[in-house]
Amino acid sequence: MKNFFNILLTFSFFFLLTLTSSLRSSTLPDLIESLTSSVVRIETTNITKQNPHITGDPFFDEFFRRQFGDETRPRTSKGLGSGFIYSADGYVVTNFHVIEKANDISVVLEDDNRYEAEVVGTDPRTDLALLKISGDIALNKVKIGDSDKLRIGEGVIAIGNPLGFGATVTTGIISAKGRYIDGLGTYVDFLQTDAALNRGNSGGPLFNFNGEVVGVNTAIAANGQGIGFAIPISMAINVIKDLQNTGKVQRGWMGVVVQKITPEIADSLGLKSTKGALISRVLNDGPAFKAKLKRGDIILSINKNKVLTYEDLPKEVGKLKPGTKVSLVILRDSKELDFDVELGDIPEPKITQATKSDAAAKKFGIIVNEVLDPSENNKTMILVTNIAKGSSESRIFQKGDVILEINRQVIDNIKSFNLALKKIKSGQNCLFLIQRKNKDSELTLYKSVKSN
Repeated sequence: MKNFFNILLTFSFFFLLTLTSSLRSSTLPDLIESLTSSVVRIETTNITKQNPHITGDPFFDEFFRRQFGDETRPRTSKGLGSGFIYSADGYVVTNFHVIEKANDISVVLEDDNRYEAEVVGTDPRTDLALLKISGDIALNKVKIGDSDKLRIGEGVIAIGNPLGFGATVTTGIISAKGRYIDGLGTYVDFLQTDAALNRGNSGGPLFNFNGEVVGVNTAIAANGQGIGFAIPISMAINVIKDLQNTGKVQRGWMGVVVQKITPEIADSLGLKSTKGALISRVLNDGPAFKAKLKRGDIILSINKNKVLTYEDLPKEVGKLKPGTKVSLVILRDSKELDFDVELGDIPEPKITQATKSDAAAKKFGIIVNEVLDPSENNKTMILVTNIAKGSSESRIFQKGDVILEINRQVIDNIKSFNLALKKIKSGQNCLFLIQRKNKDSELTLYKSVKSN
């Protein structure tokens, strides 16, 4: 009798498994069919003026300029990406990097009808952009889900335009949540998925099996397989609404530069753990400066939300608007203190007129600009804005680096920069002090390079 019930139980289990599989196989195509009409192809055109004799090597470029002059010709390049219809009145969401350099943007629907798009607003800090198409169009908008409720292992569907092949569907699972990807967004906790993503999927939607958008596909791991990343829709939706309403995103700004607390730093400061965000700079006249925060303070929490790593702080601050008052718990001299800070607006550096440095291009293959930093009372600084392609310096400098010193000589404007370069002899090693902010933290690097 016992064996009979075991056999019956086993049979029932396999029957239910087969029935579930059959139902899924029949309903999944129906679901996908209902979703594809809300996914679009983004086509871009970028027209630039280019000197056909430029090679990227400063020595040969100077030679060709002397021979042929600064001849330029228009060069047209095409770009592809994906997006999805956010609203029935023509708003379309995609990635900022998809349309960043575009002169013309077209949105192509599932039926191959093409519409010119205007840029409503962009947010490079989260790599999101909102477009608008107009006309007598019947649009099928997406349903917005809740990415906060996603669980590891939950099934997802990616639909997009990989490699220009048109509407392509891949499925997978949520592999991880809360991923921080260096250089991909200070304010984003990425979703990781093994649904196959390729170049051209950028900006396309990641759906759950209820047909709701839970992410915006953004990046892949270049040297991996089955590792893709999406912006969680619960974070993205706030950005999208701001862009729709005002064309820009306003974020709170505290006016501090924070860095990771390494075990070595924790040991030297007598800390029991590496949790928190260590303030390495307090910017003059910023909100933190006015609230009397100091360099060396450790931020433990903001509005009762624990700051476990230094990346947590800009994400929490970025969720809030300028003018918002936040409460902080600070560790200073082994004592926990409470501070209230009123957040400000993120200042943007302004480029001055004195931007040219021929010496920089010839010696190191870099283009530098003198900029005004409003966060430091419009203090001038030297910013690396471009690097010669394929040069050895491309492994040392990064766009956005601020050059503070050369061979221990302070650099604060183009004049002092050029004077320092003149002192460097051919083949001589030189020492750069570089401030790097690509992670909203100060990373001081000493690099030894050879001039040409």
